[in-house]
Amino acid sequence: MNSVTETCVVSIPSDTVLQFLSNIENLPKWSTKFVQKLIVSDGKHKAVTPIGEVFIKYDVNKQAGLVDIYAGPTENRMRPAYLRVIPFSENSTGVMFTFFQWPDTDDQTWKMFCDWIKIEVANIKKHFS
Repeated sequence: MNSVTETCVVSIPSDTVLQFLSNIENLPKWSTKFVQKLIVSDGKHKAVTPIGEVFIKYDVNKQAGLVDIYAGPTENRMRPAYLRVIPFSENSTGVMFTFFQWPDTDDQTWKMFCDWIKIEVANIKKHFS
């Protein structure tokens, strides 16, 4: 299975970074290639993306600094991407974002995701600069 990880370090306390990244409403602010628009329908989040409308769900563990982002065309076919917020010091925080190429992800879509993850992590860094 292929994987891609992008990282950045920001000069902001980890609590501030985690608060921003763990709020699903902020997803369009940094995931600008994937999320064109975020909508709520029947209490569930969906994103309008270049590959169609997808369900979006977060699983957050603030104590561990984990934000698992699930996305997929149906609620039963969502795949995770993993965000990690790592405190280095009082004002230095690492962010790590990892995608895996799941068996149902074709190579063309995978390449697009690999290009996008670089932009999304750069957006996170820019947001906190």
